[in-house]
Amino acid sequence: MVGRSLIILCAVVMPAAASAQPVTHPIWASTPNAEWDARAYAQFVAAVAERGLGAPEIAVIPAPPAPPAADLLAQGLAALQAAAFEKAAALLGDAAKAALAAGGAGLGQGQASLFFHQAVAIQLASGTTYSEPFTAITPPEAKTAYLRAAVLGGGESFDEEATQPLVEASWRMAKTLASDRPRTTLTVNAHPRAKVSVDGREPQPSPATFSSLTTGEHFVLVEEPGHLPWSTTVNIGGAANHIDVPATPFLVYEAASALDLARAKGAGFALVGQLHLGSKIEIDLRLLDVPTGSLRGTTAVALAASPESPELVTAVLRLDEIASQTDLARRTAGKDGRPRSPLSLAPPPSRAAEGGPEFSQDTQGWLRQHWPLATAVGTAVGTALALGIVVAKDHR
Repeated sequence: MVGRSLIILCAVVMPAAASAQPVTHPIWASTPNAEWDARAYAQFVAAVAERGLGAPEIAVIPAPPAPPAADLLAQGLAALQAAAFEKAAALLGDAAKAALAAGGAGLGQGQASLFFHQAVAIQLASGTTYSEPFTAITPPEAKTAYLRAAVLGGGESFDEEATQPLVEASWRMAKTLASDRPRTTLTVNAHPRAKVSVDGREPQPSPATFSSLTTGEHFVLVEEPGHLPWSTTVNIGGAANHIDVPATPFLVYEAASALDLARAKGAGFALVGQLHLGSKIEIDLRLLDVPTGSLRGTTAVALAASPESPELVTAVLRLDEIASQTDLARRTAGKDGRPRSPLSLAPPPSRAAEGGPEFSQDTQGWLRQHWPLATAVGTAVGTALALGIVVAKDHR
């Protein structure tokens, strides 16, 4: 019975150690469409395991928000099919503005379709009718949209042109006008890891040259793994055209998302690793402080050729040591955030001379003189009483 009582007492004393929370939560921010991501992740796993942090949680870096042109195009087409021509013209006009501002980003191969249907909506909303001989595309806004569709689409056909004489005649004239324009080439110089697409067509590795393009407006989209996409609308002419794409920003996993993941695990710090595709391929490490949201440390280590990276192990150890020391300082700090001073006890009073105060005559004076003995007796009595109560309960 006494043994069981001692086990219960030990269980009461030890919950703090059993409920200890992890200090550092490792997170791997995966880079979409990057062929080096798997190798970098394997090296990160090995490094955090060497430090004893366990398997990292995987989080995918989200793609940037899609431009509004595609959603506006879908709404405009629905309004056009419902014969709400004015609404369709307004929606498709907004979609066209968004597409021109963003270099057609988000539309894929629907770029020519956007401007073709914009032209149709403009004509039908304006009340334009078909009559022979057909000599001009009206109104002028519709002509501009038809020509854009003809240049971007390269002679692409649409179902509507076969069912409406006005649309069929306007589209035929626009394609003729576009085909009469001179042809030219466009060369796009971007990072060697980037892919370049013009007018939503098949991407090509950079540097990419596109030949036999009709002079006029064209959409250029450049996509590089680990970077934000870059796009523009270019008005080309002459014999040859060149575009030098500037360096694009890196995709970075948001600190707020990493802090949420670490907080959900009860950790005080988030150790975030991700691929860094700059002039050289590296693994970026960031140590984020959960209570404050601040960045406690960062480093970059070159991607190793072998499955394990000693440099990465060292970097993980250093950052986790920062986390451990900071956590220890917090646990030993007072409520005001300042480190607690070492507990100091007043030295025992000097031994009283012979003939000191008697207990029966001056109790307080006697206790002050003999306080170590009084403390030891009090502790012994208290312990005996506690054990007596526990044993008595066991006998019941």
